[in-house]
Amino acid sequence: MKQKHSKHKAKPYGKAPVRKNEKFSKNYSYIQRSKQMEESHRKERLPALTGNSFEPGADLLSELQDPADETGFYEQLVNGYSNVPTDFFKPNESEAAFVPAAVKTIEKQSKSPVQSNDDFDSYNSFSKRFDFDLSEDNISDLISRTDTTLIKSSWPAVGNLKFEIPRLDSNAHNPDCSPPSGISSSSDLQKLEVKMSISAKVAFPLSALQSELFHIVNNYQDLYYPYRTHSNAEEIRYMYCLHALNHMLKVRSLILRNNEKVAALAKSLKLSPNEISIPETFRDQGLKRMKVLFIVPFRESALKIVKLIGDLLFGSQDDQTRKNSMTNYERFLQDYSGNTIYFPKTNPKPYDYEQTFSGNTDDNFKIGMRFTKKSVSLFSDMNSSDILIASPLGLRMLVTDKDSDFDFLNSIELLVIDQAELFLAQNWENLLHSLDHLHLQPQNLPDTNCQRVRTWCLSGASSFYRQTLFFSSHELPEFRAVVNSKCQNYQGKVRITNLVEYGDIRNVITPIQQVFRRINCTNVESTFDDRFQHFVKHIMPQFSKPGFSHCMLYVPSYFDFVRIRNQFKTDMISFVQISEYTKKEKISRARDIFFHSGASVLLYSERAHFFRRTRIKGIRNLIMYQPPNFPHFYSELINLMLESNQNPRDGFGDEMSVNILYTKYDLLSLSNIVGSENALKLSTGKKDSYLFSTKTK
Repeated sequence: MKQKHSKHKAKPYGKAPVRKNEKFSKNYSYIQRSKQMEESHRKERLPALTGNSFEPGADLLSELQDPADETGFYEQLVNGYSNVPTDFFKPNESEAAFVPAAVKTIEKQSKSPVQSNDDFDSYNSFSKRFDFDLSEDNISDLISRTDTTLIKSSWPAVGNLKFEIPRLDSNAHNPDCSPPSGISSSSDLQKLEVKMSISAKVAFPLSALQSELFHIVNNYQDLYYPYRTHSNAEEIRYMYCLHALNHMLKVRSLILRNNEKVAALAKSLKLSPNEISIPETFRDQGLKRMKVLFIVPFRESALKIVKLIGDLLFGSQDDQTRKNSMTNYERFLQDYSGNTIYFPKTNPKPYDYEQTFSGNTDDNFKIGMRFTKKSVSLFSDMNSSDILIASPLGLRMLVTDKDSDFDFLNSIELLVIDQAELFLAQNWENLLHSLDHLHLQPQNLPDTNCQRVRTWCLSGASSFYRQTLFFSSHELPEFRAVVNSKCQNYQGKVRITNLVEYGDIRNVITPIQQVFRRINCTNVESTFDDRFQHFVKHIMPQFSKPGFSHCMLYVPSYFDFVRIRNQFKTDMISFVQISEYTKKEKISRARDIFFHSGASVLLYSERAHFFRRTRIKGIRNLIMYQPPNFPHFYSELINLMLESNQNPRDGFGDEMSVNILYTKYDLLSLSNIVGSENALKLSTGKKDSYLFSTKTK
């Protein structure tokens, strides 16, 4: 079976982008420069207003200023934004004198006795989050993490949680971290500030897991949830699609409401909206339009996200009706559905394999979504899109395209990373490279009105206002590194920290002893060399011993795979190899040679097993160069050593062995295999080798 994933070779991960903000405190000069340009532009076009007390103005951002005829659609979509109280948008006393009578009239009329439940007064978490301006000291504290409150709690569905809340105010009180109530009706969602236009279309009741996770993400805290399974995958996807759409509608309705006020202000001054000065209270935008970014592994995942967003916006529809509400939907179905891998019936693949690779498994895609007049437009241009759904490879190709810029990633407010474990099998560097290109200052001064851009966005502090939702099936150091280094949300983060009780070792059914051998390392940087030197000195000499044969060497990292392969060639070890790049015909030949004792060693890469799940027969000795990144591969490989898979004519009888090499830095990987308690003993114990046995008496 040939996968597209194995053909993509990304460039080596190099230095961070040159445009990355180095010192946020110096970026405030960007605001002053922008205002000076606006002031100069205003004086050239409006000499009569130079003595006025209004702030300087510039052209409104064209891509965010909706045409007047879109008002009716958005009035229905967000349930009457024009009838919303405007207490939140009132200018301060110094600005109140300059608000024209036309604007004041709109505010007075909007305070009607009958108000929608979808009003802006309920936007507590949304408005307070984005109207709060971080000081230079706050930013320094967030970077250094000098003052953080740690709170531990336990909830019924998600289990143990750890809240990490930065203390930006010395008088700040600890948040309420007690278990929340369930969500079973539309009113429950509206109490949580969810737009009524979508809460009425939610499939109730939400499960206990969905309710608890939604309470976390609705507070705009980062979330790290490493317990995604095939059984709860759709619950999690539904939850974050609901949150993302709710956020987008709040952003859009706020901008449209302020557009109304700007138009009223321009009308009172008898000027066009492009020529007026706008008060500070109307800052509601980023440098670019895009606000939400989904990073998922396959087109099938993107297909499910788009369908869920459509269901939440327009209700359940068949494909024919959905074509009317979503532009280019037919093209979308053609590009993102189908192409399901053939799963043999006589020699079936494991259940998790069929679940992972069902549907379109192409990993090179990106699709923009834009909210338009009467529908959602798919395949929209990046600079005019509200939402982007992309794979790590597709996103990296966007940011490395020399013919276009990636400024559209400057103002991302919500980042969702789902099925993160699959990125390891694709190319982890693609994800890291793409994340390094978020929230960078634009290459060119964007054609936008800086009076409508939020101050913290102009100052280069956008990354502190981004919420990140990270989902994976298990914990690994790579995942924790992303959460620790790439997530700087000023409202803190929430980690789900349940211990692994048993691990995958309990799924081993082959009666065999398993020896875990610890390699001593001085630091994490030296682990690669220390592991290789230990292998060359203590493991490789066994391959030359008489009678040693039928050994599979399992290598998770492809870089280690290449290094070992070159060493085998230098030492003239008899071996065959199977990697993710090996063609199908050569795989069959390597399996046959290994089974019939034609080569003593089979060099096998983890990604080859991930994409093909080849059943290797004839394994007598199994050596894992490192604990598997995918825990269930541990039992899967050892169970290949059952007597039914052996060659009865190889002359080895019952001689078999399993050895796993590890370092103290493999604690998380070991936890997934032997459980958290045993992993701690393996990492900190005095011995260098530990024996686990599944032999029956």
